Amino acid sequence: MTSLKLFILFMMITMMQHHGIIYRTGSRRPAGPTRKSMEDFAKPKPAHMLGTWRISGVSITNDGVVQPDGQPVRQYEAGDKHNILISFFPDSTFTRVATNGEYTTGQWDFDTAAHTVFLTSNRRTEEVGVFFSFADNGLRLINFEFSPKQSVSLTEYGSKLSRYQDDPYFAGNNWWRVKPSAPENEAQIRARLLNYLSHMAYILKSAQIREQDYISMEFSQGIVKLYNVGVGVVKKDKIPANWLGSFYSAKEAHKAYDMFEDYLFTGKHKRYESGNWVRDDHNILVDIQNGMKQK
Repeated sequence: MTSLKLFILFMMITMMQHHGIIYRTGSRRPAGPTRKSMEDFAKPKPAHMLGTWRISGVSITNDGVVQPDGQPVRQYEAGDKHNILISFFPDSTFTRVATNGEYTTGQWDFDTAAHTVFLTSNRRTEEVGVFFSFADNGLRLINFEFSPKQSVSLTEYGSKLSRYQDDPYFAGNNWWRVKPSAPENEAQIRARLLNYLSHMAYILKSAQIREQDYISMEFSQGIVKLYNVGVGVVKKDKIPANWLGSFYSAKEAHKAYDMFEDYLFTGKHKRYESGNWVRDDHNILVDIQNGMKQK
């Protein structure tokens, strides 16, 4: 299955041309949230939706083929090479990050009676059926049913944090991904760089809180290079295209790179030797942020 179809199946509501609210029945309502719907967004959210999820596959019913019990057979396809994470937060926001650089933010609400979730982005809302279960290894699973014939499965990638603003995929830690529509000055470029560094620090911090046994930068490719123990910068000819594309131009991206590289060589760095490289690298990144803010 191509990445385009996977995106359409899973929340590519941001790419649709018309505005309004689309329900699973296909009926439409006028664009824009009502007073009641805005109040609903402020209600406490169900804990089983919170956290970060990774798309693990797409299930498509094969028409005309049935099992002995009369139920349709579902063809399972593994996730596309352009993998996707979606994170749900208690403040009714969600973010979607893909390894190909796609980034989306929006709002969500859960209908307990209908067991559906409403996903809103770019003034468009989609109602999707939701089913919860657990894998054999204890990880939570979600199945989003877009129609009786098409569904998407998601596997727990990161449990919710008690302070959700510290989640690396919370929108406030990811605005560096949003390409500016106009050239930026030095202060704006520095702010974008600092937000990226903050995101990287939160990846390490959340890994400690969640007691993860691995650190993945798959969805956060950039110029930071982590060592055991230490923080460096990738070679200039190895800067990931997604990171370059988050700036207005390659020239501005290289200016941010030079800011970071210059501070690594000229800034004062405290030594950390706790025996836990994740904790030490997190502290180093925080020190770098604080030092660069003062320049």
